[in-house]
Amino acid sequence: MAAVAALPDDVARVAPDLPLRANLSALDNIALIPLYQRHCSAAESVRLAQAMLERLGYADLAPLRDPDMTPAQRFATKLARALILRRPRLVIDHPGAMLYDVPYPAFIRQLAERAEMTGTWEIFDFGWNQALYRA
Repeated sequence: MAAVAALPDDVARVAPDLPLRANLSALDNIALIPLYQRHCSAAESVRLAQAMLERLGYADLAPLRDPDMTPAQRFATKLARALILRRPRLVIDHPGAMLYDVPYPAFIRQLAERAEMTGTWEIFDFGWNQALYRA
């Protein structure tokens, strides 16, 4: 856990301790990033967020709020929020704590293939789970 907390600012994270804003839709949670990080207009931020959800195959999540999502849907929203940052590294911190409703190594691989992201995806997890990530 300490290693994850010490990551540099050029790393995007998906983690249990980075929750979605419960009062906002998935689309709005993602759109906040380009709105505040890149100073895009509200309309452009929403367009970019919708495009990211479509790229991941989760366009139907757009209107859902956090309490209405399954763990996998919540993870996909958090992933879209991290990917829209366009950083060279993505760290997924303890995916099993977030993805207890799906076989998560395969689920993450499937999303990675859809995301077509250049850069590095890293998974920080307990040592005993490392065997799960070997293809």
